[in-house]
Amino acid sequence: MPNTTNHTLYNCVQSLFDTLIDISEGYDLLLERADPTARPYIADLATQHKTAVEKIDAIASAQVFELDRSGTLMSEVHKVAVKLRDMFSDIDRDALEAIAKGEENVIKRYDDAIECLSQTDELHDELIAQRDALRTAIVKIFEAV
Repeated sequence: MPNTTNHTLYNCVQSLFDTLIDISEGYDLLLERADPTARPYIADLATQHKTAVEKIDAIASAQVFELDRSGTLMSEVHKVAVKLRDMFSDIDRDALEAIAKGEENVIKRYDDAIECLSQTDELHDELIAQRDALRTAIVKIFEAV
């Protein structure tokens, strides 16, 4: 990212990147435990996040901007939350509303990262496209519940 290599920018993009990695790991477990009616929506979100991670990483690497792929401790929190929810209630269409609300927080992370980037940065346009696709997925979930 030639015009965006400052520390603040790195933190903005890394924060989004961490969020996407953490949630992806939680969705892997959620998919295993989800009711068949909820599974397609969760699978769509999981795929979107994994694809987003790969695209962000590829663009950043091409611009000699290395991101840390290890995620954060939140991935473990997401996994514990999935296990607890599974113990006390089904991960079905009713759980989708909570998932969609959680995804709204991801939208905020996208907004923060986009705001940090120059409009001429290739990653800027990619993040806007990813955010818009995620918004569409969230709308579909709210329509389904």
